[in-house]
Amino acid sequence: MMAADMRMPVKAPPAPVVTLYSWAGCYIGGHVGFGWGRRETTLVPDTLGIDFDHDADGVVAGGQIGCNLWQNDRWVFGIEGQAGWADIEGDRPFDPVIVGSGFRSEIDIVGSIAARLGYAFGATGQTLGYIKGGAAFASHKFVNTSPPPAVNFESDRDLRWGWMVGAGFEQALGSNWSVKAEYNFSHFGDRDITFCTVGAACVNFETGGHLHLVKVGLNYRFGGWGGAPVAARY
Repeated sequence: MMAADMRMPVKAPPAPVVTLYSWAGCYIGGHVGFGWGRRETTLVPDTLGIDFDHDADGVVAGGQIGCNLWQNDRWVFGIEGQAGWADIEGDRPFDPVIVGSGFRSEIDIVGSIAARLGYAFGATGQTLGYIKGGAAFASHKFVNTSPPPAVNFESDRDLRWGWMVGAGFEQALGSNWSVKAEYNFSHFGDRDITFCTVGAACVNFETGGHLHLVKVGLNYRFGGWGGAPVAARY
């Protein structure tokens, strides 16, 4: 009985160490997607009370480059730039201001520069959910769609800046490859445009609007600093 009471206490085994996937390093990739939005267009001064707002939609394709600058356990912080070609269009007639006339709004370049904060899910952290926010830019163009001689104006183009927010996820495929899917919302500031008829009778509009984008893409990540797996004890 005394021998049994003198047994040494048994220590609990140490907590297992889980090796997390490392997202650290820089990457480059490509994406395709779809965009849609609302072009807010107001006559200045608004003497007619007519709504010239119109919808626009179309496809996008481009590339991204970024760096995951810091990883602490499952938290990942980085920066990312995206830019690409777009074919997002919407039409709006001027009726009844100028019968038989109108314009087409186009976005042919779209991009963003944003900070990205992510959290790695799963047993080894190979699924990264993230949010992002920063600056957005887009090349806006207005094209005359009126048959002559209804109106007489040149196409009007400008590079417009605004802000954006977004969210998405990225899935590691093994080695340095990953796939991603994300949603972005961008809002662009107002500016004035002028359309003139033959005889120099002109009408002024204030235009602005927002843009939704959904994209899927593929990334290749370079090793670089901090590229070793991250150990986490549970």
